Amino acid sequence: MVALILAAALGIPANCTGCSFAGRDLHGADLSRVSFVGVDFARSNLRDANLRSANLTGVDFERADLRGADFSDANLTGVDMTGAQLSGARFRGTNMTGSDMHGDDLQGLDFSGDSLEGVDFSHADLRRTDLRGARLCWRNSDGRIGCADMRGADVGGTDLRGVLLCRSSGGVRSCEPVDAATLRRETHSNLDGAIL
Repeated sequence: MVALILAAALGIPANCTGCSFAGRDLHGADLSRVSFVGVDFARSNLRDANLRSANLTGVDFERADLRGADFSDANLTGVDMTGAQLSGARFRGTNMTGSDMHGDDLQGLDFSGDSLEGVDFSHADLRRTDLRGARLCWRNSDGRIGCADMRGADVGGTDLRGVLLCRSSGGVRSCEPVDAATLRRETHSNLDGAIL
């Protein structure tokens, strides 16, 4: 088990806007419950870092080492993870909105039950990724449907059973399973090889 290093010991505040930790070695850092806006972690080593229950908006993890990092119960909005190393990362209970994971190797990761609305998975390696019951699609107030983008992604063995389409009406959110035809159309993928 990796010993976690408290963020304060690394000179990282619990709340930060516009900070840069680009290229830093933060292996095993405890960043749980931090609130970061526009923070730069590009090319940083965050291997085995604890980001549980973190609130991350506009954070840049481009080409960062996130292997074994724990994003469980975190809120990620507009986060850039392109080119990040993500094997063994944990995303249990994560809410991710409008984030970029295009071209990433996400093989075998577990996103089951997570909220992944507006995530760009285009050209990603999603083989054997667990997306069961994930909230991938939403219906706008004007009735249009949008889903996470999977164009060009490798979805062989990806489990998409029970993927949800959600809507808000009068402040109340409701979700229901999305049908396969809608999922194919709105993800811009024929989903060949996926488990539907």
